[in-house]
Amino acid sequence: MAPRKRENAVSTLCRLVRLSRSWFYGHGAGEAARERREARRAARDEALLERIRHFFKASKGRYGSKRIHRDLCADGKSVSERRVARIMQENRISARPRKRRKPVTTNSNHQLTLSPNLLQRAFHCTTPNTVWLADITYVGTGEGWLYLAAVKECAFVRRRPSGSDRWRRDGQLQGQWRMRPAKSWGGPWPNI
Repeated sequence: MAPRKRENAVSTLCRLVRLSRSWFYGHGAGEAARERREARRAARDEALLERIRHFFKASKGRYGSKRIHRDLCADGKSVSERRVARIMQENRISARPRKRRKPVTTNSNHQLTLSPNLLQRAFHCTTPNTVWLADITYVGTGEGWLYLAAVKECAFVRRRPSGSDRWRRDGQLQGQWRMRPAKSWGGPWPNI
């Protein structure tokens, strides 16, 4: 349209191309203003990138855009979370993935022979010191994972409540529940 502007009226040219006269006159000025806005935005993004890198380094590479945004707001910067996420993505700044929350205790990828199942799920035992049950679990602490092993002899049986063992209204159990050894073993506890 600009080369034909001398030959025809601007209003006629705009009507033929179906554009408004304000767009024609504002397009050149708008483009320069748009470039100035983009330059100012790039300068602000560059200054913000320095602060993002500072907070990311301070977090030892653990913080994502949400926490970085929170730190920037606490530092007095007024910026949106989406802008922080965009800048971090453009500059390939991303948090490291978390460590596994639970340790791996079993490795099934081996060629070793499995231990035979001698008990065959027969957990009822009356003779002491013949069947032992064991299990292992882990507890997370500030120093790392601690492993806890529990071992139980199957000859101990739990006494079931008899008719005298009833629940009172206040939730207390009348009578006693206690662990007792099998009758054939005369251990340190009296046979009941």
